[in-house]
Amino acid sequence: MNPEERISKILDVEYTVEKQEQEIIEKPVKEESRDHVDSDYDLVRKNLKNLIKQSEAAIEGILDVASESESPRAYEVVSQLIHSSLDANGKLLEIHKKMKDLKKEDDSKVTSITNNSLYVGSTAELQKFLLERRKQQALEDKNATKE
Repeated sequence: MNPEERISKILDVEYTVEKQEQEIIEKPVKEESRDHVDSDYDLVRKNLKNLIKQSEAAIEGILDVASESESPRAYEVVSQLIHSSLDANGKLLEIHKKMKDLKKEDDSKVTSITNNSLYVGSTAELQKFLLERRKQQALEDKNATKE
């Protein structure tokens, strides 16, 4: 006997279990719009540039400390700061490359254009037009060979 049934027996109350069915609705995941991608790119780029500027200032400051104290630990810190600055520069270039690739994908989706031509007229008119085109082409070919 489970605890709920025991409690209902002690209280002299009828114990019933009601099952509730819940419908699960799956919402399609929306792709981020181009505006979000651009704003995120701008934010990341701005943050990386600020970090690079701050690391340059920190490197200059710690170099002064290292040269004055000639402490091996100070030179180790300089080395770590330089390495961190190089990583930030590399990441900045990576996001430029990724953004360029994203723009290429967007541009490639738009470039497929299909043009359909429709001729309205009689068959006799079309044959006459084609015959005149062939004569003009033949004259142009003759003139090109003479020159």
